[in-house]
Amino acid sequence: MSIIALFNAAKEYFEARRTNQLFRQLDDHYLKDIGFYRDNGQIRPLAGKQDLESQNNEKAQIPPGEQPSDG
Repeated sequence: MSIIALFNAAKEYFEARRTNQLFRQLDDHYLKDIGFYRDNGQIRPLAGKQDLESQNNEKAQIPPGEQPSDG
């Protein structure tokens, strides 16, 4: 691992740690408002990464000739 990668990993760790500390101070209502919930002391997003990916895959592209008209 290069020294730059090590510094980047440390930076990401400290940013995540600071974010988690700030989120822990919020009450459950505020967490829900911004899309998170508290689970056994951990702050987790309401929609997991897999849920977000499946929503993006469900949006089918409509071919140009079949798009609805505004008129």
